[in-house]
Amino acid sequence: MITLEKYLQLLKEIKKHNELYFQKSKPEITDYEYDLLVKEVEKIESEYPGWVPDDTPTRRVGERPTKGFSQVKHEYPMLSLSNTYSKEEVVDFIKRVDKLLEGREVEYCVELKMDGVAISLKYEEGKLVRGVTRGNGKRGDDITANVKTIQTIPHELKEKVSLEVRGEVFISKKDFIEMNREREEEGDVAWANPRNAGAGSLKLLDSNEVAKRKLDIIVYNAVGSTLQKQSEIHAYLKKLGLPVGSEKHFKVCKTIDEIFTFAEGIEKLREDLPFEIDGIVIKVNRLRDHDILGATAKSPRWAAAYKFAPKQAETLIEGISVQVGRTGVLTPVADLKPVSLAGSTIARATLHNEEEVIRKDIRKGDSVIIEKGGDVIPKVVQVITSKRPANSKPWTMPETCPICSSQVIRKEGEVAVRCPNRTKCAGQNLRRLSFFASKNAMDIDHLGPEIVKKLVEYGFVSHLSDLYRLTEDELEQLEGFKEKSIKNLLRSIENSKKTTLARFIFAIGIPYVGEGTAQLLADAAGSMEKLEKMSEEELCGIDGVGDKVAASIVEFMQDPAHLKEIEDLLSLGVTPTAQHKKIAGHSFAGKTFVLTGSLEGLTRSEAGALIKERGGKVSGSVSKKTHFVLVGEDPGSKYDKAKDLGIEILDEAAFQKML
Repeated sequence: MITLEKYLQLLKEIKKHNELYFQKSKPEITDYEYDLLVKEVEKIESEYPGWVPDDTPTRRVGERPTKGFSQVKHEYPMLSLSNTYSKEEVVDFIKRVDKLLEGREVEYCVELKMDGVAISLKYEEGKLVRGVTRGNGKRGDDITANVKTIQTIPHELKEKVSLEVRGEVFISKKDFIEMNREREEEGDVAWANPRNAGAGSLKLLDSNEVAKRKLDIIVYNAVGSTLQKQSEIHAYLKKLGLPVGSEKHFKVCKTIDEIFTFAEGIEKLREDLPFEIDGIVIKVNRLRDHDILGATAKSPRWAAAYKFAPKQAETLIEGISVQVGRTGVLTPVADLKPVSLAGSTIARATLHNEEEVIRKDIRKGDSVIIEKGGDVIPKVVQVITSKRPANSKPWTMPETCPICSSQVIRKEGEVAVRCPNRTKCAGQNLRRLSFFASKNAMDIDHLGPEIVKKLVEYGFVSHLSDLYRLTEDELEQLEGFKEKSIKNLLRSIENSKKTTLARFIFAIGIPYVGEGTAQLLADAAGSMEKLEKMSEEELCGIDGVGDKVAASIVEFMQDPAHLKEIEDLLSLGVTPTAQHKKIAGHSFAGKTFVLTGSLEGLTRSEAGALIKERGGKVSGSVSKKTHFVLVGEDPGSKYDKAKDLGIEILDEAAFQKML
């Protein structure tokens, strides 16, 4: 029998998971487990309505305002969908609609349920003027500057219309894997899934950082439109130049059987889609019926999500091994008894870091439930403690590097455990060589991790520069390497010599320097020679480069081994070139700008690029050497300092005139 104490405990648990999911983007349970928890509470509340407090989480959307963002009231509430997990629940939804519409014939528009972050985009006279999060359904965070960095969101529509568009922001599976790999290499906590990575990215206060996160969007609704049917909205949004996804992923259905046929087809395609979905959305097609059906405090009555059950499997942890990344970060990995999951055989699962293993108390010999994190990366979601062997012992991170036996280090404020032996640890070196050759770095075709491993094992390569010393005679000794393979690889290595400065900076593997930061450094320095000599103060003056990154760059460039490596690469013909579009003779030439606040027509990174094209510089701090401060909405302390120093302040209109 349920008690009031038990009910209140469940409410407390839901609030805790809301906080982890919405505010911290660090969920501890799956969406499925969360939904089951909510359903349990809803059942109790229907039986004991006198217990229900006004702030019950089952009747409101869970996202609170985020510090640093202004709040915007939604003209039309942004509600969340009610979730169904069985055919019976979908049938019940259809029956409720039929009853409320008094038996009239009803069509349903069915589409993908993106596992992303819901946002609203406001266009006036065809121009993007605002982007807002769902928030609590009534008010959301104004994230206009951040959404303007998403390349697939048009800043201007193909027609001069005024409307509000709803969509889902997401990160592709491929980009998510790469982003998490980079985070773990740098010692940051890996994202739980693409959805949380996207949510965390949209809440960053620096739009320059958001621009690095490779966010994308698919839109699905035009709120308050004069169209007649949901199925017409998709074609209309596409006509305006908005990204709506493939036509194969929409269908108008008249029967329950048609809905489930569509759902089964989509579930089969799920693994092959480039982004995450967690089901389908079923919407009453005629928009006039939406007004008749109305909504509850939390969800519309004219739509429901049919969510696919999570694909999980039980297996055994046969051991916990530790990998060493290119920056020395030690990552624990579960070696599993091979098991089939979501169409592939899984033998390993990432455990992310020491803190995660301790929190979940994962041990060798444990029976565990695994699933693909966001259907991408296999991860352990639950330990079945009832099956734990009697002689089981807690796992501990080794105190020495498993590759080179160096004493590991733990930096204050970081969850990462590192091997400090950067130059002589074979584990780090192998990863560093593979990273250097990878697509986003030097882009050396035909040189994957397995070939790099062979080259190291044969003793042909130990430094980055050794790749450019490889000969035909050496490659002929590699097992399976024929004449064509050798010529292809040598040609790729030669072609990689002509590269951009940004790619080269990224490829050499400076800790905490990702692709976006590498581009900022390339733009500011203009050459490797200049970058090698820049001080922490100069580096911090680059908009988008913080203290931690600046200190890491200086430390890297003070190491004689790194400088020797760079010198060798350049002497072997690697030619990194800064890419600058320059407009000669502009009044910005030689002038230093500082940007503060949210601009309306441009992102800050776009404004910075325009300044640099005209020969100007962008700094992150105001000083007596600053010539102009470009001010947008809600400027910070830089604006006050500029006034105190008597520096010329530009609003966006004045800036556009000067352009």
